[in-house]
Amino acid sequence: MDAEHALRTRSATPRATELLRAVGSRVRHLRLDRHLTLDELSARSGVSRRMITMLESGGANVSLGTLDKLAHALHCDFATLVAVRQIPPLTPEQTRTVDPVWEDGRGSTARLLHADSGARVTELWQWQLMPQARYEADADPSGSEEILLVHSGQLVVEVAGAATGATHPDGHYELGAGSYLRLPTDTPYAYVNTGRSVARFVRLILMP
Repeated sequence: MDAEHALRTRSATPRATELLRAVGSRVRHLRLDRHLTLDELSARSGVSRRMITMLESGGANVSLGTLDKLAHALHCDFATLVAVRQIPPLTPEQTRTVDPVWEDGRGSTARLLHADSGARVTELWQWQLMPQARYEADADPSGSEEILLVHSGQLVVEVAGAATGATHPDGHYELGAGSYLRLPTDTPYAYVNTGRSVARFVRLILMP
């Protein structure tokens, strides 16, 4: 999902820190259950041994892309790794009760509201990107895409190698409140908030 980077847990809120510690514990449990050493998991996932060690000890707020790589290497889906709570049917919920899976330490957050790992992976995310914040993502598997819906603020989506015939061949898409975009994610892309207010948007991810 995104390029590897890490923030110390002091940059995360207490709720997010608690969640990351739980994720780290789950990574360690799955690794040991599959009889993998740290070096073997590192080789399978492409995530550094140091990063895995920090995650398992609860000492790092890793990127979503790092978690996704570890999930694949451990033969489980992303939602299982972060233990997303399933939405009860016909039960109104508040998004603020959902712990962020990712933070940048400056107020930007990503919350996974729902995930389904059936024949096709489906994930519903709520994002908040602070002014001048940027989030870079690696390419997802071939055939992956997402639909972005901006609720407030301004969001710029940058797509590497824009397809021939695209309405914006430079790969630069500006979305304001009420705008939505169908985004193929099998090439690297980025979210950028170039405005002065918080950009709030929803992501519906679809992966084969």
